[in-house]
Amino acid sequence: MTPAQQSLTDAIKRVLSVDERIESAWLGGSLGKGSGDEYSDVDVTVVARDVTFDEALKHYSGDTSAIAPVVFQQVIFGRVINSVTADWQRFDLSFVKPAEFAAMPLGIVKPLFNRGTPERAPSPVVPYKATAQRVLQLTNEFLRVIGLTHLGIGRGEYIALQAGTGLLRQMTLDLMFEKNGASQAMRGSALHVNAYLSPDQRRALEAVPPVSATREGVIAAGEALAAIFLPLAKNLARETGAEWPQAFEDATRTHLARSIGMTI
Repeated sequence: MTPAQQSLTDAIKRVLSVDERIESAWLGGSLGKGSGDEYSDVDVTVVARDVTFDEALKHYSGDTSAIAPVVFQQVIFGRVINSVTADWQRFDLSFVKPAEFAAMPLGIVKPLFNRGTPERAPSPVVPYKATAQRVLQLTNEFLRVIGLTHLGIGRGEYIALQAGTGLLRQMTLDLMFEKNGASQAMRGSALHVNAYLSPDQRRALEAVPPVSATREGVIAAGEALAAIFLPLAKNLARETGAEWPQAFEDATRTHLARSIGMTI
């Protein structure tokens, strides 16, 4: 934990610990697990007493200035106060009731203070495995999106095609996570990707050419992503017992080759 992260954590503890509406506070996320880095945000689960829960949530949703000068704040899912400070430190306060804390899936957390919340052991980690349903969902959507390339080229909609290529890249990344057994819960932050990819997977994605707003650029990037995605998807389909959408693949290959000379 960096000095700035420690200072922010200490400020959260100082403010919440003198508020009698709050029963306990727990440092979670990557910093709670001891695996954070200088870029990690401070994630705190706040257990508020039942009788004062709504009051406490409303108070901190509107004002966290006692913790730090905040330049941006939003409430997510009605319970998570997401904030950015003036020096661009980030912190989340996730409010739960005592019974909810007792029942919620819990990773490794460290108590900042505790006035009576029963401590809990981390929930057992259940290995994540790709399912046939998830593999087919990604495969069908990949084929559908890449099949629309001819439409965008025909209309000259190269900005839209750049966005579509971003979708293909994300689906390829998601498929790699499925292959590696890396669930969303395990990965956490969207900006924490490298640790859940193999060196070969990283090199493959990094080698995909940048998507220029041209016919040639869109086709080259799409072909490169298809060359990564489709073999991996077929392998995962075999492993999970998914029925490969051969007719859809064949139709898409033929359609793209005939309409725009694209090979997948």
